[in-house]
Amino acid sequence: MTVDELLDRFKNECPVAMGTRLVLNHLLSDERIDTLFATHAGSQRCGELLFSSVADIMACVALNIKPSVNAAYKKHKEKLKVSVTSVYNKLQGIETQVSRALVSETAAELSQLWDHLEGPKPPPVLSGYKTRIIDGNHLAGTEHRIKELRTLGAAALPGTTIPILDPDKKLLVDVILSRDGHANEATLHPEILELVEKGDVWIGDRHFASQKMMTTIALDKKAFFVFRHSKGLLPNWESLGERRKIGRCDGGTLYEQTIAFTYQGLTICPRRVTIELDTPTRKGDTAVHVLTNLPQRVSAKNVANAYRKRWNIETAFQHLATTLNSEINTLGYPQAALFSFCMSMMMYNLISVMKTSIGCAAGDADLADEVSSYYAANDVSESWKGFMTAVTEKEFDSVYGKLTLRQLAKELVDVARKLDFSQYRKSHRGPKKPPPKRKSGNRGNHESTARIPDQRATEC
Repeated sequence: MTVDELLDRFKNECPVAMGTRLVLNHLLSDERIDTLFATHAGSQRCGELLFSSVADIMACVALNIKPSVNAAYKKHKEKLKVSVTSVYNKLQGIETQVSRALVSETAAELSQLWDHLEGPKPPPVLSGYKTRIIDGNHLAGTEHRIKELRTLGAAALPGTTIPILDPDKKLLVDVILSRDGHANEATLHPEILELVEKGDVWIGDRHFASQKMMTTIALDKKAFFVFRHSKGLLPNWESLGERRKIGRCDGGTLYEQTIAFTYQGLTICPRRVTIELDTPTRKGDTAVHVLTNLPQRVSAKNVANAYRKRWNIETAFQHLATTLNSEINTLGYPQAALFSFCMSMMMYNLISVMKTSIGCAAGDADLADEVSSYYAANDVSESWKGFMTAVTEKEFDSVYGKLTLRQLAKELVDVARKLDFSQYRKSHRGPKKPPPKRKSGNRGNHESTARIPDQRATEC
């Protein structure tokens, strides 16, 4: 069987894996990744173990092709010719600016690839504006690998991240990284402000609604914000008029009023859009207040809808945590854990582009949101070993090694047309029922599940 025949078989049998390999072959070429490292690394040197080799290992772990760093190392052992200790030492030394560049530079490439995909795409969140959604994320506690932590019962926190989402393309385009697991969003505001450009719209929760943040965005950056009102960060404000009822919106009734606040002698007058909720939130909130300095031509309803899109980044966090292996509990050192998280962000972007290509191929932009990231990632992890064995890197490069972005986009849409959508559709569950009250789990209240059928029979 020829290489072309093998590739056609994989296109038909596991199209998501085929598309993933196409994009990875472009993004993670050894030359490209090693150049990125050489450009952004500070004190760390390349040495005998190339950065591209470490990236290959972590890509396998992030996509759940291999369950751990050690398992992925064993697969690449002959090629690497270094010990597993060298791999862990390399991971522990990867500087945060390198990890961040991996996300931002590959995201920029994938954004261009997204532009080249031919077919219908979802409308923008706010027409005419470049929109960014931000949210903080504390990495989960790891094993106590660091010697000084081994006698402590407290969780070992390896770092804090603030991913930045382009909601129109559903790509995580950048990330703020901190090795301090106790760092909060407020301490990282200055780094966020460096990214704000004129005319941008930045959407975030109450942790970003500080007086300094909003004043800087509005007056210094000439940009816009849509932040949830925080009483703690904005305690002193005054109303400039009566609150006006706008009408109904999804989930509640919409109101609007103009307010004012002053920071260091500078006064700004944003709108305060309020959604009186039909059903209280899990925390008991009956209303959501959103502050924005967007012009009046952007209606209160559009502002509320834009803020609701903030949940897209929460969904991204869920996929990173459950579908991809983003937080590896054996990576106790901060720089290793942050690099692992950034690799998973890159894989999230790759799968997101794949989902968009499926919508383009089907001629239905909404179809992309119905593709399950879990089933897509599962297709990759199940078929990857056979794919890599059947078609070597050299053979794959001989066919697809020199594709332009436009050609790559065409290939992705062609591959997506082979996909049986029923195998990748999301499984929607019904509304959650309130859980029954449980007994204490103390001794004497445990249950053997094998006895439950007998108890049911006795009750009947």
